[in-house]
Amino acid sequence: MTAPFPWRRRLAQDGALFGVLTRLFVESVERFYEERAARRGACGACGAVTVVQRTSGDMRLNPHLHVVFLDGAYHEDGTELVWNELGHLPTRAVGQVLEHAVGRMLRYLRRHGHLEIEHDVEEDDEPEAALCRRLGTRAAPHVVAPQWLRGLSPSSPSALAYDKPLCAALDGFTLHAARRAGAHHAAAREALLRYALRPPIAKERVEPQQDGLVRLSLKRAFADGTVAVAAGPHVRAVGPRARGGVRGEPRAAEPARGSGKRHLTSKKAACDVSPGGRRA
Repeated sequence: MTAPFPWRRRLAQDGALFGVLTRLFVESVERFYEERAARRGACGACGAVTVVQRTSGDMRLNPHLHVVFLDGAYHEDGTELVWNELGHLPTRAVGQVLEHAVGRMLRYLRRHGHLEIEHDVEEDDEPEAALCRRLGTRAAPHVVAPQWLRGLSPSSPSALAYDKPLCAALDGFTLHAARRAGAHHAAAREALLRYALRPPIAKERVEPQQDGLVRLSLKRAFADGTVAVAAGPHVRAVGPRARGGVRGEPRAAEPARGSGKRHLTSKKAACDVSPGGRRA
């Protein structure tokens, strides 16, 4: 599951808040399985293993969840555990789970003052009080919260959409549930767990450069043709029209803004880069 883009910095910095939203999501999915089992007359419990990822494969900040759920429910029968597989999972059920989880998250955030709420400032309002309302913080009026502690902006409303089978999107959240491993396929179960536990960067796509930069080949090219990112103590831009230079001509550039100094290589300037390999 991924969160709305405007929330990612706050969730990456605020582990306690991200932990609460993670719990709400996992509980929502488990409740779905338990209720589905109850409708079949087989009351039981579900289980899950959750892995928190902080970045995407191109090193952009993207806190998201990889969760492996039991595809069913189990219950105790004396000293034995009885397993109840729930069978085929329809795509619409993925959307229903996402709707329920997002609803619970938003209610929690509103109830605890984590959502930024726009107010019309009255003429007689104290400026400090208005500032605290905009920040969505419970801090004293004279205390200004750090940038990353400011309230989460309300998610942009968007209708529930299904772009692929067993994949759903709603209000900036996405949920993918297409990967599955059969109960009697040990190799598939191992592959699924390796997928959930994998680091965001495959070592086959990391290559030290002679100039001191470390080149990261992207798994998929960006829309503008970028196929690699290089980071180090300095940055050089190589590619079409780099800083007004001749097409394809290397040219020095100032360090990129922000904490991560990175170097973008265009597809035409680095067409020898192959797609990413296996995950480390």
